[in-house]
This record gives sequence, structure tokens and C-alpha cells, in this order.
Amino acid sequence: MNQAVDRYHGPLITNEVSLGYIKFFPWLMLPFTAFLYFVAGHDDPIGIIKVLFLSATIINIASLLFGLFTPLINRFKSFTYILVALVVWTVTLTFTFIFLLMVTDDKTPFSALKLYESKLTLFYVIPIVLLFVVMTVIYALYYLPQNQGKIWKINRWETYEVNSKKKELLFNIAKVLGFILLVIAVITDYIQMIFGFFFGALMAFAFPAVLVDAIYAAIYIKDHPDYEEL
Repeated sequence: MNQAVDRYHGPLITNEVSLGYIKFFPWLMLPFTAFLYFVAGHDDPIGIIKVLFLSATIINIASLLFGLFTPLINRFKSFTYILVALVVWTVTLTFTFIFLLMVTDDKTPFSALKLYESKLTLFYVIPIVLLFVVMTVIYALYYLPQNQGKIWKINRWETYEVNSKKKELLFNIAKVLGFILLVIAVITDYIQMIFGFFFGALMAFAFPAVLVDAIYAAIYIKDHPDYEEL
């Protein structure tokens, strides 16, 4: 793989998205999305689960087939990055759905109807979707020409050294909050629900950074065709 120049990438990710992702991640995700389509989507009375995971499965099949042909990847680099962005979306969808199952699990056999009827479903889905949308917009702002390289509080740790005492204090606070969360979860016997919500929120917070970077790469490669090649 050849990368002639470094391109800008936003916060939270240490390296920019690569064309090589198309050769790995669709193979990793296809078993998950296909399984959830056939199992979670079985007897789906509304069809939302089926449509989502059918779409995710098609994206992964198309991406892994496309990824078999390196000349095609190098010929259609912008399209490849778009496929990578879609695959990242399937990663986010799959694991946030798995964490939804953790939140709504009541120790009875799974059914799509039960998932739709659970009050916890909307309690989980609405904040997660809103967080995903908000973080996507925030990360996208970093790629605007006037904002690239700007020192914002959210990316100051990555770009510049900050007061180590402040870092240590924040990490200690995070540790204490994490411990309190764990104790509450154990005491109340809601450990599975709390951790499902926590990890779902973590996915919705972090993965938009990768998705946005892939979309930016698709735009960037049009003006810099020699930027990357497999």
C-alpha cells in the first residue's frame, strides 16, 4: 500500500481510514449481520429489524466482493471509501443492536414483537440515535477547511500537551464514576442493562468519527488521486 502524503483526520482516531479496510471488515461483519437478519428478523411483525439487517448484509456482501479485486479498488478509490463508510455503519448498527438486546433481556426467549413492545427499547434507541447523529455532525465540523487543525477542547489531548494534573484528576473522576456505576449495577441486579446501555452509547459516540473520516477520504481522494493505493 502506498500513501504519498498524510491527510487531515479528526479527533478520537489515531490514524486515518485506509482503503485496506474494505478487504477485512466486510468479512468480519457479514456473519453477524446475516445471523441477525435470519434470527432477530424472524417473525418480525413490523419489518424494521429485517430491513436494517438485510441492508447491512447486502452492504457487506457487495463490499467483500468488491474488495476481492485490488485493481477495482485502485480504480474507484472514492467509491471504495464510501463502501468503507457503509461498512462502518453496519458495525455500529450490529453492536448497538446487540447491546439493545442486553438492555431489554428479561430472561425469556427472544422475539421481535417482544423487543418492539418493551418500554426499554425506546429508552435505549432514542438517546443512542440522537447521540450518533449529534456526534456525526460534531466530527464532520472538524473537516471543514476553516476548522482543520483548530485546537478545540475535545481534541487538545491528542494535539497538544496539557497540564498533567488536570489529566490525572479527570481520569481519577472517571475511575470513581465507573466504580460507582459498577456498584449500583451489582446492588440493583441491573448490571447487564447498565453495561448494555453504556457500551451502546460508547459505540454511538466513537464510531461516527470513523464513518465521517471515510466520507472525507472519499472527497479528498478526488483532488489527490495519488494519496493512497493498494
